[in-house]
Amino acid sequence: MFFKGLKIFLLGVIFIYLQVLVIPAISILGILPLVLLPWLIYTVWTRDQIIALPVAFLVGLMYDTLNPQTFGMHAMIFCLLAILINILRIPFEQDSVVAKLIAIGSSNLLFSLLNILIMGVSFGFEANLYQISLGAFFYNLILSTLIFALMQLVSRLRIVIADE
Repeated sequence: MFFKGLKIFLLGVIFIYLQVLVIPAISILGILPLVLLPWLIYTVWTRDQIIALPVAFLVGLMYDTLNPQTFGMHAMIFCLLAILINILRIPFEQDSVVAKLIAIGSSNLLFSLLNILIMGVSFGFEANLYQISLGAFFYNLILSTLIFALMQLVSRLRIVIADE
């Protein structure tokens, strides 16, 4: 059980590096999508909550060290999203496409709303905040769907070595 948690934690660290090093290159109008959201959805969807919740908190805390003004925000949001995704996946089958799309949409919506609330309280509610958040919501939604589908595809691949 420890090694499953370590494996998913290291995957989260890889996604943090991806967020920091690669994602700024694909920003649109200064909007950076958060690739940790599809990782979080995949982690909670495929792992038990006992493993997923502490790993989501730690990865969120590690990501928060990059922005000390809102330290702890992503750790708290990731924990809330992990609980929400776990509640959403319980009544559905493991391979239900509709349930996965509902989880992706609701997670992105809740993340955007909490982000608006926290940034608005911290820095002020301005019209620019709403425009950026709306753009970030749709950008995150599209990218989350693509990355989550790619992660699902990669997780189902099997490597077969044939000796000729």
